[in-house]
Amino acid sequence: MMQRGDRLIEAIAQIGKIVLEKQGEGSVVDQLVENPGYPACVLVAVRADEEGNVVWEGCEIEECGSDYKKYLFRSGSSRGTNYSPTAKITTIENTYEQKVIGWFRTVTRKMDHPVLRAIEQLLVQKKEAILQELREKLSLLTDRSLISLKMNGSYLYDCEPFRDAFLHLVHEKDMELSARDQVCAICGERKDTVIGKLSVFRFYTLDKPGFITGGFDEAKAWRNYPVCLSCKAHIEEGRKFVESHLHYRFYGFSYFVIPTLLIPAGKDVLDELLQYLTDGKKDIRVHQEQADSFMTTEEDLLGLMQDYDNSLSLQLLFLQKIQSAERILLLIEDVLPSRISELFQAKKATESLLYREGDHPFHFGFLRTFFRSGVYDKYFLQVVEYVFQKKPLSISFFAPFFMEQLRADFYDYEAGDWSFVNKTRQALAVVLFLEQAGVLVRKGEKAVQGKFAQLFDAYGGQLESPEKQAVFLLGALTQMLLDIQQQKRGSKPFVKQLMGLKMDEKAIKGLLPKVIGKLEEYESYYASHRQLAEEISHLFLSSSPSWKLSVDELNFYFACGMNLSWKVKEIVANKEEK
Repeated sequence: MMQRGDRLIEAIAQIGKIVLEKQGEGSVVDQLVENPGYPACVLVAVRADEEGNVVWEGCEIEECGSDYKKYLFRSGSSRGTNYSPTAKITTIENTYEQKVIGWFRTVTRKMDHPVLRAIEQLLVQKKEAILQELREKLSLLTDRSLISLKMNGSYLYDCEPFRDAFLHLVHEKDMELSARDQVCAICGERKDTVIGKLSVFRFYTLDKPGFITGGFDEAKAWRNYPVCLSCKAHIEEGRKFVESHLHYRFYGFSYFVIPTLLIPAGKDVLDELLQYLTDGKKDIRVHQEQADSFMTTEEDLLGLMQDYDNSLSLQLLFLQKIQSAERILLLIEDVLPSRISELFQAKKATESLLYREGDHPFHFGFLRTFFRSGVYDKYFLQVVEYVFQKKPLSISFFAPFFMEQLRADFYDYEAGDWSFVNKTRQALAVVLFLEQAGVLVRKGEKAVQGKFAQLFDAYGGQLESPEKQAVFLLGALTQMLLDIQQQKRGSKPFVKQLMGLKMDEKAIKGLLPKVIGKLEEYESYYASHRQLAEEISHLFLSSSPSWKLSVDELNFYFACGMNLSWKVKEIVANKEEK
């Protein structure tokens, strides 16, 4: 049975396989060899016969050229050995002793191979003579050089003992838990060897129950997720590609967007997508226009995926690095292009309702504002998951987070600081986006009658009851009063009557006469204000005897009314003109 995480590894293996096919990489060895990037190589030539006798034939020097694989180079620990006796020369004495002879010592302790043991003995016995000739050869060079070996005129890549030892060292850690003649979980083929302790991912370990099916018996670990050596190489290459091309920052986290093949017909689409990224177009452009994102202000793969069909899906992997370990914070699976398209439509609808075009592109940074980093990370990522999976949330979940930030900025509002205004607009944008995305269920779907029907239809998805509508409109009327105070006095002293936005039902109901009284005091209780006050009074009378609204919800609706007072003002002004 497939577990969470298995499809992630399969998707990365698929990417790695496509990348290697495009590069023309064939065998497992080809995929593991690295390009040393050095212009020259000095070679120690040996000859071995069938009886295992080995002789030194001298040293030779050559230009490396483009065929670097023949040297079988793969770097290891800086203080230890590489995966073959090919090494970058620092000082010839140290490199010969540590990287060449040291390699043979390591291998002959782990593998019983007579030829390699005989070569080790030869290199030790002839050490001084070999080093003297190597110094002479290197004195002819002016650039950096490798050191490697040839056996019977063949490079290491073509010598089976060296290839076997190379693979043994590369896979040594993974081979600790392995089995023979088993079916690989990725390619589905029966292979000579499968491994069960995959070290490609630091989060894929045997001590994490989320990736284990049968408990913690290490001897049977290969049963959990057996992988053949070819597919392991695909996973390694896929991981490199994902880290290079599909890695993004996300408000204190990092995340990977991993395209996943759903049906065979989608392979051409996946090929095309990977080619875009291979060509260096991490900043993907669609039809010559820059693709945007609702994740951050950085472009990502989502802008392109919205135009594809559902032959592919995306997996979003959110990780947190803690020293050398990687902790999975969230894995969102099976995000279809059709869902991404819905989210982009929700983003555009939100922007058109609240901002001038291009003014404030909506992204998850608006949401992050209300979920403080290091404090509410868990809840923030939960909302992100629910958005992609289209799972329902309620306004009562968000209200406490919104109000914590809005109250913090409200204290400076009287002095003219605009943070409260801007953050209230951001909170409104989050609500509208979530409604459009089908996450925050619109409660106000019934036809609303009266002057403000159009307003509540556009912005009042959560304002389904008379009491909520009354509080919203009271917020708008209060903001009109504050604007008049600012104009006439240069300050907004009535802000103190709002109790730091901690008003309960009783305080809210008692606020309306105070606002009317203050407007009359300023001789500014115009017909538009009177109409609005009458509507609020009517809604109060129509409301439930007991409101069943939290203080956070009440004050959030009130703050939203303050923020959209200009919309309310337009409506009552139009009515007054008529």
